[in-house]
Amino acid sequence: MNRPRRHATEPDPEQAPDVRRRWRPRLPVGELRGEFLVAESAVIAAERLLPSYRGPDGDHEGIVFLLGRETPSATIITTVLAPEADHGWGRVICDEEQFAAATTTAHAHGLGILGQLHTHGSAWTEHSIGDDTLIVMPFDGTLSLIAPWYGRVGLRPLHSLGVHQYQDGQWVLIHTNSVRDHMRLLPSHIDLR
Repeated sequence: MNRPRRHATEPDPEQAPDVRRRWRPRLPVGELRGEFLVAESAVIAAERLLPSYRGPDGDHEGIVFLLGRETPSATIITTVLAPEADHGWGRVICDEEQFAAATTTAHAHGLGILGQLHTHGSAWTEHSIGDDTLIVMPFDGTLSLIAPWYGRVGLRPLHSLGVHQYQDGQWVLIHTNSVRDHMRLLPSHIDLR
């Protein structure tokens, strides 16, 4: 029987690893520390930018840095920045020079780099071993978000992403319910008419 032809950018579940298998997270699992407010406009921009990491061989992993400000009551993510990066179908890496250029750009706009969001080519959204070590200069509270399927299926709701936070010198995979409770999307507009 012939299967209907799939759009080239649509994930093919038959090609994905079996995500239904039992697995135990490699990282400790915990609660998100702090409150996070994410501008909807930043999410929309990330949804547009992440799939643009491509090459002649097709889709590649992509990355955006999460820019914003920390306040006493919440961390506010306002902007995403797509850096120069070495990317391929199974990797996306920013070296220290590329990270420095992104930091300089963020600071020029009065913002700091508060984390990163990168993609994986399957449904799996936990940190790979490389993700643990290749993130430049993590600080306590840094976020690392992972979107499945090269970001082509969207980033909402935010609790559908793999959310990790650097806590006490190590990366922690955050419970979905904790993300739902402590990371909120700020609407780009509100119309009460």
